[in-house]
Amino acid sequence: MPVDILIYAIVAAVMVFWLRNVIGTRHGEEKQRPNPFEKREIEKPVADVVEMKPVKNVTAAKSKKSISSGNTNAEAGLVQIALADKNFDTAQFVENASDAFTYIVTAFAEGDTDTLKDLCNDDVYRAFESAITDRVEKGETVTTEIHSVRKADIVDAGVDKNKMAYVTIRFTADETYVIRDSSGAIIAGHPDRVTEMTDKWTFSRNVRSTDPRWLLSKTEDDVVDADGKTPMPDAG
Repeated sequence: MPVDILIYAIVAAVMVFWLRNVIGTRHGEEKQRPNPFEKREIEKPVADVVEMKPVKNVTAAKSKKSISSGNTNAEAGLVQIALADKNFDTAQFVENASDAFTYIVTAFAEGDTDTLKDLCNDDVYRAFESAITDRVEKGETVTTEIHSVRKADIVDAGVDKNKMAYVTIRFTADETYVIRDSSGAIIAGHPDRVTEMTDKWTFSRNVRSTDPRWLLSKTEDDVVDADGKTPMPDAG
């Protein structure tokens, strides 16, 4: 074997030995680097086994719903409705009515007649529309925010001789409202003050109708609030 080839072979063997000592050899237990172009599933953390406590919902229409205690007329009326309408569920009805309360109060303040027309019967809608028109003519604006519906108590319910089911609810809500005149000056309410609003509303539906909607059919100012509130008209 030529001397130069032998020298090259020796140098190559020394280099391989040196590289193995510096870099090391793979033995199957090393952690491989992830391929940055490979799609990988993100490992989800395992949830701790703890007792899940119910969280209080402070958004509008979620705080407290109840039937007035000892109101036998309301309870009997609800049974009457349930017999006439197999799909009627009291708890779900109160939740939906509370949401409708928030939508209607807000829509009235904003002058949103489309929403009011969808949620109110003709008599109540006309009363709301008239109040909005009067407000516009005066140049007044109303800003209302319902923070929460704290209570929604069913105070009356039943089905009349015309098969019209009705449920009357006393709503107690926390709101912030401001009424401004044509110049923008505040004439009622305060933008940083929360006041209590209490109204008694009746929702109705013909149980013989295929239309599942309950419409607002009557509004009453149940309590005269010392701090004032959004001025909803009595109607129905």
